[in-house]
Amino acid sequence: MTDLQKCPVCKTENPKLNVTCSSCGGYIQDRVASLDLFHTLWMLIESPATAMQRIILAQQKNYIYLLQILFGFAYVSFIFWFANIGLLIDDLQVILALILLLGPFAGITLILVLSIFAMLLIRIQNISISYRNVRAIISYAGFPIIVSVVFVFPAEVGIFGMYLFTNDPSPFTVNPLVYGMILGLDVLFIFWSIALLFIALKVLSGRIKPAVAVTIILIIIALLPVIAITSIVSLY
Repeated sequence: MTDLQKCPVCKTENPKLNVTCSSCGGYIQDRVASLDLFHTLWMLIESPATAMQRIILAQQKNYIYLLQILFGFAYVSFIFWFANIGLLIDDLQVILALILLLGPFAGITLILVLSIFAMLLIRIQNISISYRNVRAIISYAGFPIIVSVVFVFPAEVGIFGMYLFTNDPSPFTVNPLVYGMILGLDVLFIFWSIALLFIALKVLSGRIKPAVAVTIILIIIALLPVIAITSIVSLY
């Protein structure tokens, strides 16, 4: 995808994400009024770059908060799993209730923070972008992780129960083959989301190096609460 596109009317070069020509006002590409959730998610599988460009061009960034809330459930679940929260809370129902309670707040807050950092880091490179577009692409980049929490996480809870959130004993001890397969699937979904995030930032910024740098920084920021909570749990 090139950084510039020519207006078919006046031949003026415009940024690739412009809908109308900056010179004559003519349409350079089709307007996207709103996003269809399932069509957009399918496009993320078939053609991630095209899907991300469509998300950026959309006038209405539909389903952003829904995606953030679902991502929040996955994020809190990951923190509880990684931190072995079962060492502090020995009731599975309480843990699941906390995931449902904290998930929406965690997801919306995390995406907000990541979007602000991404916007500032890209603008440092003298690249003009909007917070609204950054938040939209980051929200949709979490789609694979959302798939994991909707379909894989219930199976993990059903199979391992309380053992999923503690290392005393570890889920590997309970059923090493099944847990290894599920864990591998979770890792795959995480790396898929990271790849989508990189593609989204590349489409938005038009450059590879800023996209790589910002992706790495956002991953580090997202991991800071995980490390902090794990450290607190380990103290007890």
